[in-house]
Amino acid sequence: MEPKTGADIIGGCGFVWPEGWPRRELTWWLMPQARGTGAAVEVSQAAIRHAYEVYGWPLVETHMKDDNEAARGLVRKLGGEPIAREMFPDGKERTVYGFPKPDGS
Repeated sequence: MEPKTGADIIGGCGFVWPEGWPRRELTWWLMPQARGTGAAVEVSQAAIRHAYEVYGWPLVETHMKDDNEAARGLVRKLGGEPIAREMFPDGKERTVYGFPKPDGS
């Protein structure tokens, strides 16, 4: 991610599917100075839209550790809903959130 007004990298957003994990997921990270600016919402919405419209995925999801309050807030802003609770290969149980399609279907 780069801010519109400069060339400094402020974070990243995309899809990962770590080896051994059950499915791919939307993930993101932000530099501290970019938190609270709306950048994560904007790029996450673009990634979700791309996954549904270009990749044709039936579902876009993320897998979140229970103590990640900042990520949970972002997921809520994106309309994410809990769809499962699963044990992951790293031995941690996580909530799986699904994101709605941009058109609401």
